[in-house]
Amino acid sequence: MGRGVALGNVLPEERLATAAHWTAKSLNIAEYFQDPGMTSYALRMHGNELRKANLRGAAVQRLCRAAATAPNDTARAAALPLLARAAGALRNGQLFDRVMRETDDLLSRVDHTSLFNPFSLHEIRLRGLVSTGRTDVAMRLVEQSPAPTTVVAPQWRVIELITVAHVQLLADDRGGAAESLDSAIREAATQRLPHQLQRIMRTAGARLPAQHAAASQSLEQIRSEMAA
Repeated sequence: MGRGVALGNVLPEERLATAAHWTAKSLNIAEYFQDPGMTSYALRMHGNELRKANLRGAAVQRLCRAAATAPNDTARAAALPLLARAAGALRNGQLFDRVMRETDDLLSRVDHTSLFNPFSLHEIRLRGLVSTGRTDVAMRLVEQSPAPTTVVAPQWRVIELITVAHVQLLADDRGGAAESLDSAIREAATQRLPHQLQRIMRTAGARLPAQHAAASQSLEQIRSEMAA
């Protein structure tokens, strides 16, 4: 599982199926021990790699099982944000809304982690709203991001900047989007996150050619280093 998750962080999109392949290897092992916490952990991490590999239906199925298997609120809180992201990617608005309501309820009862915290959940909400056709709501929420704290994983700042830039472009705020993507490019290059650089390129598209070119250059630099 650790190998698969690590690969999911450092591989470009076209190779993310490799990460899902490795996380899948852990499922039978985890279930053999009949430990609900271990099984829930394996299901949620594998489900997240399936989502990143664009196997969205399978991702939702695994992540629903992860939430159902979770032995306590802490384990459930670890699974729900990933399920919300997968539900949004699948454009299942009903499931997305239900899961986000539960995460909001758990925020006041469960210790915050690098994934389960107001900052990360704000990004998940924005992306899910856009994916499920509620861009107007996302535009109203885009400036309400909570300040990141030390509990937030470093890559989440990059993820959030890209999502914010996407919403800013939908609102025709090219200047704001360019600023957000410039920051995201610097951070993604520093943290060596090829998948996020590819998200930046898709977000910038033809509307922000300078940011598209800068992200492409950083991505090619990482690829050449990986091939060396």
